Amino acid sequence: MSEWMIEARDVAYRYPFAEASALEGISFRLRRGEAMLVTGASGCGKSTLLRLLNGLIPNHYKGTLTGALAVAGETCPVPMEALAKRVGTVLQNPDEQFFATTVEEEVALTLEWQCRPRDEIRRRVDDALRVLDLTDFARRSVFTLSSGEKQKATLAAVLAAEADLVVMDEPTANLSPEATDELARLILRLKAHGVTLVIVDHRLYWLRGVLDRLLVLEHGRAVFNAEKMPGGEDLLDLLAAQPRVADWGLRRVDVFRPELPACDTFGAPAVEIRGLTFRHSKKSRLIFDGFSANVPRGAVTAIVGANGAGKTTLARLLCGLAKPQAGEILHEGRALRRRDVRERAAFVMQQMDIQLFMRTVREELLFSAPRAVPRAVREAEADRLLALFGLARLSGRHPQSLSGGEKQRLVIACALMKRPSLLILDEPTSGLDGRNMRVIAAQLAQFALDGGAALLITHDLELLELVAQCQLRIEGERKTENGERSAPTGRQAEVDPSRACARSVLRSPFSVLPTASSPTTPHQGDSK
Repeated sequence: MSEWMIEARDVAYRYPFAEASALEGISFRLRRGEAMLVTGASGCGKSTLLRLLNGLIPNHYKGTLTGALAVAGETCPVPMEALAKRVGTVLQNPDEQFFATTVEEEVALTLEWQCRPRDEIRRRVDDALRVLDLTDFARRSVFTLSSGEKQKATLAAVLAAEADLVVMDEPTANLSPEATDELARLILRLKAHGVTLVIVDHRLYWLRGVLDRLLVLEHGRAVFNAEKMPGGEDLLDLLAAQPRVADWGLRRVDVFRPELPACDTFGAPAVEIRGLTFRHSKKSRLIFDGFSANVPRGAVTAIVGANGAGKTTLARLLCGLAKPQAGEILHEGRALRRRDVRERAAFVMQQMDIQLFMRTVREELLFSAPRAVPRAVREAEADRLLALFGLARLSGRHPQSLSGGEKQRLVIACALMKRPSLLILDEPTSGLDGRNMRVIAAQLAQFALDGGAALLITHDLELLELVAQCQLRIEGERKTENGERSAPTGRQAEVDPSRACARSVLRSPFSVLPTASSPTTPHQGDSK
């Protein structure tokens, strides 16, 4: 058996009908049990490389492929049914790869298709759920999970299948900082057992001490391609020392958790939340129970909390998309009808596709502007935002034909076109490179300076450090002394912002992992 899990030599690929190659001259080798990061600005070819590794290219995407590529000892092209037994994929959008309705059914599905014995399926499903702290979610519908919980459920399905190679597209996009640290520790344990990992991510800090190879792409070509040498400098430090690193649009290699004051004490409230109680249905759990908080005017407020704490649910309540069972929400001191709230609030959701309706990017922006604004003013503002968010060259394209990062920038631009007094963004930078993340941070800061109230739901520590001024922390449900779960109550919780990860989800052995403890990755604030 070869020591190399992946061997690529001068690989190039062009999509059908495309004018330019998506990848050109890519060469690298990755051993079994190693981890590689692929990063670069949006549209540089990262996802295309993953499609080559998991067989979607050329089995699904035809195009033109040249060069030599071998994956798991097989020279490409390899039939999908053969490669799928060796390669597991975690997509950025978990909804795109769910085939079952509950978490445990989703995790078991691949094993059932492989006709594994019932006892083996049960054991591997239970172990995967335990490792990712999803045991209590086994019977939950995947449609009721938060984005972070969905991402963990997808990873659990890949781990249960015991793939030799795991490719991950933006795996931390919706994970809390604590869950991100836990993922880094999980990767170290997988490596120790011989699992090879290829990770595409814009966020860099969490992979310090984890990587064996780092590949930076620009316009489909490798501009930085380095292998970790025994006892050598960490690859992130090597990357940071490159003369052209500022030109590549990357995130920072070291990020620190900002210490933010509570929003209740920050300034005059634009929105007041009083005794909020909410559950999705009579049979579902309480999300909020008598919850109260204020959202200040003229500030960027970060809504922070663990995955599944209720951050997105609170956003839906604040902008009138959901109705509480008790309590009230006051806007500028007044209780408004939900229809009136929706007119003055803009909500950028994580699912970009369901917010895009028009035939072209430009029409999408014009449609978002208030009808009372003169058409000439609307068109001038649309042109300004198209240029600002790097979408001018795409103004005639259909919105659904854009990449994930381009759609993300478009829906944020549409929200600003609405001229809201309350702007809520749910993970607005989950798939964005450093350059576009900084553009969005600057626009949020300007919106607050103009007197607006901005609410930012994000686990992106770099974005928080750049623009957040105060925080509204949601603790999420807690276990009581008798083991039952309780919803957040009363005022927002006071939390020590410097606290480390409270616990590790790796407290239990997993069948594909070594039982011996593995070294852990330091938190981003302790990396130097």
